[in-house]
Amino acid sequence: MQYIRIVDLKELYRRQQLGYAAAEADRVARLRGRTDDEWLRELKLVWGVREPDPYYFETALRLQKALHEQGIEFCFIGGLALQRWGEIRQTVDIDLTAICDLGEEEEMLHKLQSILRPRFDDIRWLVTVARMYLGVTPEGRNADISLGYTAFEKRMLKRSVDVDFGISDPLRCCSPEDLVILKTIAGRGQDWVDLRRIIHASGHELDWDLVFEELVPLLELTEQPERAQDLRELVDKEL
Repeated sequence: MQYIRIVDLKELYRRQQLGYAAAEADRVARLRGRTDDEWLRELKLVWGVREPDPYYFETALRLQKALHEQGIEFCFIGGLALQRWGEIRQTVDIDLTAICDLGEEEEMLHKLQSILRPRFDDIRWLVTVARMYLGVTPEGRNADISLGYTAFEKRMLKRSVDVDFGISDPLRCCSPEDLVILKTIAGRGQDWVDLRRIIHASGHELDWDLVFEELVPLLELTEQPERAQDLRELVDKEL
């Protein structure tokens, strides 16, 4: 005879949470103790299974070289930068910010069209009004380019760093501080998950004074000032 022990659903949920908490604690410990060699080894393991899809970082490198040839100042943000400053996870698009002063959108449009096939019908409107270029690389990967011009975005580019992803040349990525700022402003569910991982992996190395100095006025501009406190509480909890 098979015996089944009936437990209260709340008790069952509580037991499940213990398991989740243990898994989370292990994940946090691995992130906090991760060495550069361990990071690079994990990066290759995760991304090595993506064939026959074009290799993500190689595609980003070819895009970087093409942008440099056009004299475009930029840095990678989003999922690509997260690979270094947070937890390694698969991502699809290549996101970056390129500097384009007001009034120079038409020139930027021509440069980007020579590199990336547009995937938006009225790409001229998108670039000149929304200041965004949505393109496709020759390998078929989406690339989302935000055209920056604010003082913050220019400072972000100055703070950007070359990151060695184990390919022939490093990729220019935003700093971990700026990735935190961008993800807090975006504030979607996955962004807060990513923020926790950035805190776990890189939090002790971050200049948090710089983060909040830049972030607070930007959140006031976007009418989301409460997110600064949300981030402070997350840092206090997870760091």
